[in-house]
Amino acid sequence: MMDCVALSCKVCISWQGLLLTVSLLTCWLIPTTSQLTIKSVPPIAVEGENVLLFVHNLPKNVKVFSWFTGARVLKSCEIATHVIAINATVIGLSHSGRETVFKNGSLLIKSVTSKDSGYYTLRILDANSRPKIIRTEFFVHSPLLGYKKHLTPSQLKIALVPPRVEENINVILWVFHMPKKLQAFAWHKGVLPLDHLKIASHSFLTNSTMLGHAYYDRLTVRNDGSLLLLNVTKNDTGLYTLRTISVDLKLEWAIIDVQVNSK
Repeated sequence: MMDCVALSCKVCISWQGLLLTVSLLTCWLIPTTSQLTIKSVPPIAVEGENVLLFVHNLPKNVKVFSWFTGARVLKSCEIATHVIAINATVIGLSHSGRETVFKNGSLLIKSVTSKDSGYYTLRILDANSRPKIIRTEFFVHSPLLGYKKHLTPSQLKIALVPPRVEENINVILWVFHMPKKLQAFAWHKGVLPLDHLKIASHSFLTNSTMLGHAYYDRLTVRNDGSLLLLNVTKNDTGLYTLRTISVDLKLEWAIIDVQVNSK
């Protein structure tokens, strides 16, 4: 286990400065009202990156939601439909094998290409089968000169151990294929790299860990990057994001959805 000691000022500034750069691109994504919205993280991606279409304020009475490519709700354009009550997803005709649907309505698209640019449509159905449709879009461009492109697909993976999470057990968010020659990594609760959502960050330069505002005493960051959750409760349900930065400043990230079930 790592010692939870503060980073040196130099490393803190370097790591937090990097997160601040990303935050400046995404902090405007947080809505100021309870209105249902979708935002792309990032809004402009480079080929090979992962893009999250983040759904904010999904209504509690939603029973079913569906994602479509383009601006129209067509069966031929359906990516996937998710039934919340049974936590089941049905794959549509436009599913490429790179899409993952989360229970909160968000859609993750891995290793995007220029062909993925454009509109995406979300249709939700409430308990009375009344439909509501909203749209978002993002753009993908080719790598810029000097840009450190991600591996395609990204090797960074997270798995739940055990795969079924029940209240009062211990769970590991197990990390596989951590990039080599890492400078640092950080865990966040949710998907946005904002300071108040940070659980902890670790610097390999000083072999030290800095705890964030979202940290609590049932969490332990392991030296392989994995995150241990002790005696989980319903409050631990949600998305968790791991971000890494290598010594050549290449960024990678992975998301996992933790659903805590009652025994």
